[in-house]
Amino acid sequence: MKVGDLVRVKTGSGCFEDDEDTTCYWPKSKGQIGVVIAKAMRLYVPAAKVLILALNEAAFFDIDELEEVSA
Repeated sequence: MKVGDLVRVKTGSGCFEDDEDTTCYWPKSKGQIGVVIAKAMRLYVPAAKVLILALNEAAFFDIDELEEVSA
């Protein structure tokens, strides 16, 4: 995954959801398409700053919370 790649948010990071063992601080972002605008590290976990296109907002996600989308 590199800057400029299209990604889909599998889940957000944060509080637990009822039907999953994954977490989601920002439920609106789940399933949304975004563009990686920067790479980062959260402690020792690789992360990416993603601009969510439909919401026009940016947020950091762990790499395992994202999946690449073919253009």
